[in-house]
Amino acid sequence: MPLRIASLLGGGIALCVPVAFLLLGTVLQCLMVAGASPAMLRLSNYLPDLNGLLPPALSPLAQVIAWLAIALVLMVLMASLLFLFYYQIHVAAVRFEVALIARLRKHARALATVRTLSAQQTALTDCLDYHLPRVRASLGRWWRTFPRHAVQLISCSILACLLQPLLSLLTVIAALLIVLTYRLVDRQRRTTLPVVRERATQQRGSLISLSLQGPLLESVHDESEVERRFSDELAHYQRDAVRSLTSSIWKTPVLILVSSILAGLFLLVSSVQILRDDSSLSVAGMLTFLLCVLAAIVSTLRLQRSLRELQSVENAADALEHFLSLPVEEYDTKSLKSISKITQEVVMDHVTVQDSSGRKLLDNVSARFTPGKLIGVIASHSLQSRALVELLMGFGRPVSGRLLFDNQPVTDLQPESLSHCSHWVSQDGAIVTGTVRENLVHSQAVPGYDIDEAIVDGRLTEVLQQLPDGLATLITPGDDRLRGDAAFRIGIGRARVLKASIVVIEEPESHIDQQVEQQTLDAIRSLVRDESIAVVLPQRLMTLRLCDQVIVIHDHKVVDIGSHADLLQKNELYRHLNYLRFNPFRTVAS
Repeated sequence: MPLRIASLLGGGIALCVPVAFLLLGTVLQCLMVAGASPAMLRLSNYLPDLNGLLPPALSPLAQVIAWLAIALVLMVLMASLLFLFYYQIHVAAVRFEVALIARLRKHARALATVRTLSAQQTALTDCLDYHLPRVRASLGRWWRTFPRHAVQLISCSILACLLQPLLSLLTVIAALLIVLTYRLVDRQRRTTLPVVRERATQQRGSLISLSLQGPLLESVHDESEVERRFSDELAHYQRDAVRSLTSSIWKTPVLILVSSILAGLFLLVSSVQILRDDSSLSVAGMLTFLLCVLAAIVSTLRLQRSLRELQSVENAADALEHFLSLPVEEYDTKSLKSISKITQEVVMDHVTVQDSSGRKLLDNVSARFTPGKLIGVIASHSLQSRALVELLMGFGRPVSGRLLFDNQPVTDLQPESLSHCSHWVSQDGAIVTGTVRENLVHSQAVPGYDIDEAIVDGRLTEVLQQLPDGLATLITPGDDRLRGDAAFRIGIGRARVLKASIVVIEEPESHIDQQVEQQTLDAIRSLVRDESIAVVLPQRLMTLRLCDQVIVIHDHKVVDIGSHADLLQKNELYRHLNYLRFNPFRTVAS
């Protein structure tokens, strides 16, 4: 709807432009032939006498004032329409972007059951951060240009033809000659320039080689022969370099010459028309005609530039279309089993996961996840560790290998039931606008939950004491009152209330004091229970030391599994990853 309104407003603005030119020409005609006969007040024989619309008793000055008042009203109308036009264009562009963001999110959510979230992270990020803003900006500029400038081009061209048909025809012919000359010159330049530049590049390479190997060549050939060869190459390079740099310098002089000749002929014909005794063309009519031609040229250039810009984002539009066209595998949920709890283990047996471009995120990965342990996952690239834990949470299915939940293949289980068995503790605690109690008690909380136990295990007692209303305090995402790891520990408390079979913890990256960090470690440790699998993506060294088992991923593969101490002793890659992530003096040393 905003786009339709904007199109109507743009058409109205475009029609106001030739009307404004006509009013300006009428005012000038009134000033130039004040007191003359009414026939001389007409700008053209093909246009109606606008002064006939005014009372005949008005003096020339009154006529000028009347037309200026009408022009002022028209300008106010144009300014108002222009404001509404730009507003509607921006609204339409933002609505287009918002609708496409919603489509991308919906499709990404559907793909997550097949490819994992990380498998599409790169493509989705490119779509949202790069391709979509470019497409929106280009479409916004195109909507500002079309159909407004198309209507302006047509209306101004019609008015110019009504003012002076012969001059309009000559103007069109002159414009075509200039365009054809420009294209001919530019085509010749584009044909010869690459060849000359390539030859100059090759000769520059030969000169470099001769300069470096000169003494060696003099030991094989006569010195004069080497100098002659170098002089020949230098002369050839100079010739081709000059041709390369001067290949397009004659384009501008030629265009100026052609444009000057055509402009001179145009002025000659115009002067003859104006100076003839029986001519209906006046200086005011000529000025109005030139304004119409100038507006038509501006509209043509704007349409051409916007069309080129629209074509330049075809790749971005194709990328968006490609992502939205990625097939989503449909599952017959009736034939799949539902699972409410995982009590034994999750086994990955030679699992391979690919992203939306077919590149491997995980390659032939084998690992076993059992309850009662805190399992850390560390990788050289964050996408690889996230892809692994997302498989645990029921997002995505491997392209090869087996993924077993309590000895049941993932292909036999409903993806929705798997996701309900797991819980994600994000870095920011996934805080929503509401009270602390509402953030702790999830809608899927198990009956008979103990919120006091969740507060104690999540080390939230001090946090609640600092809030004005305790559990009833209203908090928002990014709340400044939740300092340090407070928001993260609220997420841990929520996980204690839910008692999910699989808990994946994404630790915050921010560095805090040792006392608060110890409280966070105790809260993380409280999630380790005999009936749940706890997996952490560690960002701090103390958390890594706390893990009972660490899975090391590099180059899409699991390279080692063991405790932190054992891996430090036997795995050089693990020591290197620890140095890169946790050595406080690394940046100083570098």
